[in-house]
Amino acid sequence: MKNLIIFLLAVLCSFSSLFAQGSCKLTVKVVNNRMAPISKMPVTLIEKSTKEYMSKSTNQDGVVVFDITSGREWSLNVDSIKNYRTIEVPEAGSSTRSMSITYDYADYKRTHRVPVDRSTLNLKLVNPPPSGTKRNPETEDLVRLKILKDNNSPLVNFPVFLTCYKLGLTYAGKTNSAGIAEFFVPGDNEFEVDIDGFESFTYVDVPKGAGCSLQFTYEPTNITENNKNDTITQVLTNTTSGTSSRVLVRMNVSQPGIANLGNEDVYLRMLGSNKVYKSKTNTKGEAYFLVPARRKYMVSFRYQKDVDVLNYLDVQGIANAQVSFTYMPDPKLQFPERYIPTPQDLLVQSFLEFITEQFPEPENDDALGMTVTWANGEINAQSKEAVLQIGFKARDDKGDIYGPPLNIALVVDKSGSMEGDDRIGALKKALLNYIGKLRPTDIVSLIAFDEESTVLVPARPLGDGKYFRDMIEDIEAGGGTNIYNGMVDGYEQVLKNFISKGTNRLVLLTDGYGTTPIEEIVNKSKEYNAKGIELSAVGVGEGYNQSLLTLLATCGGGLMQFAGSAAEINRIFERELSSVLSPCAKDVHVEIVYNDQIVFKQLYGFPTEQRDTKTVDMRLDNIYSGLNTLALVKFDLKNPTPAIENEPVIIRMTYFDFKKQKEITREEKAYLKWSPATGQLELLLEAQHKKLYAIAVLNQSLKVMAEAHAAGNEQGALDAINSAIEQVKKLYPEAQDEDVQKLVDSMNTYAAGLIQVMKNKKGR
Repeated sequence: MKNLIIFLLAVLCSFSSLFAQGSCKLTVKVVNNRMAPISKMPVTLIEKSTKEYMSKSTNQDGVVVFDITSGREWSLNVDSIKNYRTIEVPEAGSSTRSMSITYDYADYKRTHRVPVDRSTLNLKLVNPPPSGTKRNPETEDLVRLKILKDNNSPLVNFPVFLTCYKLGLTYAGKTNSAGIAEFFVPGDNEFEVDIDGFESFTYVDVPKGAGCSLQFTYEPTNITENNKNDTITQVLTNTTSGTSSRVLVRMNVSQPGIANLGNEDVYLRMLGSNKVYKSKTNTKGEAYFLVPARRKYMVSFRYQKDVDVLNYLDVQGIANAQVSFTYMPDPKLQFPERYIPTPQDLLVQSFLEFITEQFPEPENDDALGMTVTWANGEINAQSKEAVLQIGFKARDDKGDIYGPPLNIALVVDKSGSMEGDDRIGALKKALLNYIGKLRPTDIVSLIAFDEESTVLVPARPLGDGKYFRDMIEDIEAGGGTNIYNGMVDGYEQVLKNFISKGTNRLVLLTDGYGTTPIEEIVNKSKEYNAKGIELSAVGVGEGYNQSLLTLLATCGGGLMQFAGSAAEINRIFERELSSVLSPCAKDVHVEIVYNDQIVFKQLYGFPTEQRDTKTVDMRLDNIYSGLNTLALVKFDLKNPTPAIENEPVIIRMTYFDFKKQKEITREEKAYLKWSPATGQLELLLEAQHKKLYAIAVLNQSLKVMAEAHAAGNEQGALDAINSAIEQVKKLYPEAQDEDVQKLVDSMNTYAAGLIQVMKNKKGR
């Protein structure tokens, strides 16, 4: 019995240590630059893994106290200064920590601004003036930099530079025996301090007529670097270590089935710069870098781009980092000459994104107006085809919020590739703008995913939005992409607060592919769609799974939108916001009725259904304020006669107008004009119509090509490409549009790949 008791005690002890939780009493004092306490200053703590949230405000003495009894690592935020410190909680026992924080948001913004890519600038170098030169006090101010090494000794005879973007100048200098470098520069300007190839190591803002001094620490690296076309290779030794200014990165690289991948190129791209650090793995699969601190880096391999981001913005002291990655080569990069996309992998940029023509505003304050025109000038007995344009323009109701109550889940991709081109920064700004326009009573949840999904904010009324703003600001990019888990978490949050007479929607934003098969993701999404939850999707950049997002949005009844760059993300969210806050119309149905001299071939832009031999139905979803779009309808002409002038194509549109709260019906008739000419009449298109039609034809042929190739019919795929290119040549016999040419070039690349595939099959 005694042995049993001892055994049970040991088990209990082991369980208690497994679930041990310490505590920390944290006291924070916030002061301004004059050391005066700041009262009513919001201070928040966010647990880094669980995203648990605590928020308090400082008292009249500028003090706030937190009793932390959960979690391991907490991010400390002071109002707009995010991730100021990491607070660690012991695994067991208690700890006490006190700190004083000088709140200087201007300095925080200055040190955390997005770095400037200097490769886009034409900076001129200003050499130091001759020894003994006196400063001109009317045009020049004195800047004195004192630079110390890690051991507090002066950094002697070392080059240092001041760069001013406004002036387009870089001033060169060198420290003296006291570690001091002096510069004569125009006052009232901002200068970046560059040292040892490290751009914007720190900064100095020079007031006019006063000059300034700055002291900082920099430890030189004393390594050999070779720079060729902004690609930097380093010669590191076994004794190389991190310093206060550089981070030693040890990276282990593997592949499925290969634990240590040797002789493989690895790249770290400094974000906000054109600099790329290159290394090669050794026989142990290890690659080493010694990179400047206070920067972020995108990890890439030869055939896999934007794998993850390494964030060394806020490292303190001597820094050494160890990371591991699994290298998964992308066949599109590894074998571009033989890569033919599957229907699931095909990326097609809709011709709707190239519309520049603005259609007339709706009449009678209707929610939606419709304009119909033939692209053909005239037809005769020799004419073979006709193209009808149907333009749509929605009423501009921006600012008028009359939409139903909202229950929205924002599901955002925070994988490492989102750091590229500052997508994550643009996304955070767009999200902040989005929630800033919602109503306090609207229910919102926030989910972020990389290889895992985290519910940052469970579904709740927006209220004043502070909780949401803090959690949005806390999002940092890093990791892989697991769309499935993020989507399911978002749907579950919406389902918990389902509004029977409201808008229940998930908004999904991603720039990549998920690890789960498309069919599994779509089928799971349909389960929630059947319960009344909509889905809108936003694809960012050129690497997202267009097929997946299109299927999700089509089945989910929401918008499918494409943001080609970070700058477009906010515009996309504005459109999404308008569709839920000010939905102009719903249940938009367009009926196209034609005569027996016309044969319907294709409608570009929207989904259609052939009702009978003379009628095509078209559906428009999510009509948002200010929508300006069109559909192109391709007809073949079947032995046309002059009687066709009296047999118009009828376009009938019906929809429910939210503002008027009634159903609206509008009808237009499109008449073809007969020509007595006996020769063949060309299909005459205006420049805008010509471009849209060409892109629509090429996109449709790309889809046919991908489907034929997937079915093993390479000749059919090649025929689709050649037919489309011939049609485009007829439209553009001389000049060529840049966007159209890009599509033609990609089709020619696919054609070469298909020819190679057919040759390989014949050689078997």
